[in-house]
Amino acid sequence: MNYINFNLSIIAIVQALERSFISNDWITIVIVACVALVVLVKVAYEARFIDFTELLVNEKYLLKANKEIKFQDPFNIILFAAQLLSVSLFIYIAFVQFGVSVTLAPVLLYIRIALVYVVFVALKFFIERMMGVLFDGEHILSSYQFQKLSYRSFFALILLPVNALFIYGLQPSLLLIQIIIGVFVIFNLISLINTLRRYENLIYYNLFYFILYLCALEIAPYFILYKVFSKSVN
Repeated sequence: MNYINFNLSIIAIVQALERSFISNDWITIVIVACVALVVLVKVAYEARFIDFTELLVNEKYLLKANKEIKFQDPFNIILFAAQLLSVSLFIYIAFVQFGVSVTLAPVLLYIRIALVYVVFVALKFFIERMMGVLFDGEHILSSYQFQKLSYRSFFALILLPVNALFIYGLQPSLLLIQIIIGVFVIFNLISLINTLRRYENLIYYNLFYFILYLCALEIAPYFILYKVFSKSVN
């Protein structure tokens, strides 16, 4: 009798794993695509990628790149594509964990999150560029934008194994999700502090415009997103 019960338990576990694998099939594709993009950029730009992975240790990568900032560079585009896939997947996991009620199928929800992320980042980027031209601070904003892009891409690389762990192993808790969001905020603060340190005198003489920029484009958008997310949870 115990043998039969044991066999039935094994069958039930296998069936559950099969259902889990099928339901996570599209997530597997997303994770594999992320890994493929990272491998591609590492193979194509090995020396530059090594400098990039040392971003938190030294500023070698930023100092080299700041000499000639090219947002449309293939290296940056590939890393942004990986960032898009990885960050969108984490947001999807957070949506599920926080119990946000949606009527869309999981894969459609992920696609919508990715589209909103692209639109949000692109719109914010172009508004910042316009403000830089308008207030004659294009070089400062370009440097700051590039640092943000670099730190977010680095953050996305860290998220990649975390996402895989959440999907296939560890059950994500609300505390873990909040800690990861906190790390994202810290990465943004690091890029801001680096810019403040590098252009301290210039920012000091244009303090009003800098504060205006922070309130309008660095605080307000995320506050609005937080309020929208809070309403969705409630």
